[in-house]
Amino acid sequence: MAQLQQRLRWDEPAGAILDADRRYVMLRADVLMGLFAGLPPEQRTQALESLQASVRTHGGASARAYQASGAGDAASFLQVMADSAADLGWGAWRFEPNDTATPTLAVQNSPFAMASVGSDRPVCHAITGMLEAVSALVTGKPKSFRETRCASMGAPCCEFQAQST
Repeated sequence: MAQLQQRLRWDEPAGAILDADRRYVMLRADVLMGLFAGLPPEQRTQALESLQASVRTHGGASARAYQASGAGDAASFLQVMADSAADLGWGAWRFEPNDTATPTLAVQNSPFAMASVGSDRPVCHAITGMLEAVSALVTGKPKSFRETRCASMGAPCCEFQAQST
C-alpha cells in the first residue's frame, strides 16, 4: 500500500485534498486546540469527548479503508496507521506490544499536545478516538482507551492505554 502522502490528490480548482473519496483539510494545530482552550472547563471536556467520538467514527472509516487496501494482518495494519499518522502531522506513533491483543500507543510530538502546552488535563482526544477505531479493527471488538500521559502536561510523550471495564 502506498504511503498516504503519495495517495493524496490536491485538487486545486475544487479546493480539496483527497485520498480516494476521503477529504482531508489542513488546519494549524494551534487554531484547532485554541477552540478548546477558549471554552469553560466543563464545555471543554464535552467538546474534546465529542471530537474523540467523531474521530472514532469518521477516522475509523479511513482506518477501515486503509486495512482493506492491503494491510490485512495486525502488524502491517498498525504500521500503516503509524505511517499515516505521521503523513497527516499527527506525531510519531509507536504501537507497543503488551500481554493482550489490545494495542497501546506512545506518541512523540502530538500536534494536539504541542499546541496545548501547560494544559491541566490530557488533550489528545483525537488520537484516542483513532486508537479506539484501530483497536476495534485489530481485535474485532470495541474498547475504550484513555490518555495516561500527555506532553501538554509535561510528559516526555503522550501514552494511551485501554481502560479497564
